[in-house]
Formats: sequence, C-alpha cells, structure tokens
Amino acid sequence: MNNQILGNFLTERSAKVMKNIEKEIHKEVSEGICEFFGIGDITKLNEDQIDQVINAQETRDRGFLKLGYNLVLKQLKNERKS
Repeated sequence: MNNQILGNFLTERSAKVMKNIEKEIHKEVSEGICEFFGIGDITKLNEDQIDQVINAQETRDRGFLKLGYNLVLKQLKNERKS
C-alpha cells in the first residue's frame, strides 16, 4: 500500500496523459469554433464572436466542451495581454 494521498498519487501518475487529452480537447474545440465562424484561427475572432464563445461556455455546467471553451478563452486572454 502506498502512503501517499490518493489524489496526489493520481495527479502525479496521470499528469502527462491529462495534458495530452487537454491539448486534444483544445484543438477540437478551436477547430470547431473556426469552422463555425468561417475563420482560419481563433485569434481572428471579433468581439461579437468572442461573446458568443463566452455565452456557449457559460451555458455548460461541465464536461469536455466546457473545458474546451475555457482553454480557448484562456488562450485568447493570454494572447491579448502580449
């Protein structure tokens, strides 16, 4: 039996796999947003389109799409700071 706390053990054990899954979700949601709006890159979203992404994100309680919206919005926020 391991003396670690289960949550810490699983976090350490699965961090790399979870990061890869997160990248795939981000990619899928980003591509879907681009296809929906007819743009080549999410950085080309205008303010109205970003508001639509925020609204879609807010209507989700949880799940992969919520995570994907969060990741896209985080990327946009980080890029605007630069």
